[in-house]
Amino acid sequence: MDVSENVGNLYFILEYTGVALAATVGGTVAKRMNFDIVGFAFVALISSLAGGLTRDAILNSGPAAALTNPGYLITATCGALVAYFVRLEGELWEKFRFYADVVTVGVWAVGGTLRGLEAELSWVPCILLSILTAVGGTMARDIVLRRVPSLFTEQKMYVFPAVLASVMMLVFNHFGWVWQGMLASAIAAPVLSIALYFGANHLPLFKGRKGERPLEEKLARALLLGDAPGDADDTAANTDSSNEQTPSPDRVIEALEGASDEQLINALRTFLVSEIRERTETAP
Repeated sequence: MDVSENVGNLYFILEYTGVALAATVGGTVAKRMNFDIVGFAFVALISSLAGGLTRDAILNSGPAAALTNPGYLITATCGALVAYFVRLEGELWEKFRFYADVVTVGVWAVGGTLRGLEAELSWVPCILLSILTAVGGTMARDIVLRRVPSLFTEQKMYVFPAVLASVMMLVFNHFGWVWQGMLASAIAAPVLSIALYFGANHLPLFKGRKGERPLEEKLARALLLGDAPGDADDTAANTDSSNEQTPSPDRVIEALEGASDEQLINALRTFLVSEIRERTETAP
C-alpha cells in the first residue's frame, strides 16, 4: 500500500497522541488506587500498549511494533510521568480526556486494519484486529484491576466506531484510496462515538444495559445525591438518569469525609433502593 509521507507522519502523530493519552489515563487510575511506582508504571503501560502488543502477537509477524519502534515506549512513559507528577482532575480534564479519547479510537482502528491488510488477511479478521487495537488496552487494564471489562458493558462508543472505521478503511483500500481512507475513517469513528455517547440511551438496543460500577462508587454517588432525608425514592430515580454524570473522585472523597451519620444512613437507603430497581429492571 502506497501512503504519502505527509499522511504517514500525521497518522503516527495521532497514534502517539493516543498512546500518551491512554498511558496518562491509566496512570490516573493507578494513582487513585494508591499503587506503588511498580504498579503505577505497569497499569499505565498496559493501558496504552496492550492493544497493539496483543494484535502483533496474534499476527505473529515478528517483534511487536512497540518493541521495535522506541517511539511507542517513550511516548507511553512520558504520558505515565505526566499522570504521576501532575494532578489531573476536575471537569475540564474529564472533558478533555473524553474527547481526546474518542479521537484515538478511529486512529487505532485504522492501525489495526492496516496491519491486517499487510498480513494479507480477509476483511473479518481485519475488523477484529481493529477492535482489539482500539479497546485492548482498556480491557487488559480492567482485567488486571479485577473489574468486569467495560468492553462487555459500556464500550459501545468504542466498539461500533472501531468497526465503522475498519469497514471504511477496507472499502477505501479496495479502490486504492489508502490515504483518503485513513483520514475519512479516523474522522468518522469519533463522530459516531460521540453520537452514541449522547444518543444511545434513546435506542432500544442499548436501554437497560448499564455498566457495573464499583461498590464504593455507588455508595458515594448515593451520598452525593441523597443529602435530603426522605427523598430516597426520587434520588434513586435520579441515579438512573442517563444525563447524570459520575461524580469526580475529589467530590466523592470530600462528600464521604464530610458526611454525618444521618447522611450516611440516607445514602445507604438510596443505594439499596437504586440497586433493587436497577436489578429488577435489567433482570431477564
